[in-house]
Amino acid sequence: MMSSMNERHNLLLPILLMFLFALSRWPGLMPVNFSAAYALAFCAGVYFPRPLAWWLPLVTLTISDLALNLYYQSRGVDAFQPSQLLNYVAFALIIWLGTKLRPQAGWLNLISGGLVGAILFYLITNTAAWFFNPFHNPE
Repeated sequence: MMSSMNERHNLLLPILLMFLFALSRWPGLMPVNFSAAYALAFCAGVYFPRPLAWWLPLVTLTISDLALNLYYQSRGVDAFQPSQLLNYVAFALIIWLGTKLRPQAGWLNLISGGLVGAILFYLITNTAAWFFNPFHNPE
């Protein structure tokens, strides 16, 4: 009985955090170009139980991306691009990086890991935009 209650409690916080994360992605709720996505992916890798660390952030990203695409399509914009799949690769790398640290790691290790995750995300997604965005490739 007690372990079942602890398991439910251990699931409630990650699910609540992912719900708040998905909500924060909605247009106009946060400053432009601000996202907590890679920070939450990194922290999921560090703090969530292993199976949950992988599937919960990636499923949350997928569902919120689908909702955002529907939102933008209703305004005549096709927001989804095939190059967006590289974003998921970047998030998976950030989760993997988080799994390499323990929750008891010192704050310097956690901040360093978060910064490395941010840099990885920036390099992967901006390189993909440079290759796939027609505005970066004049003909």
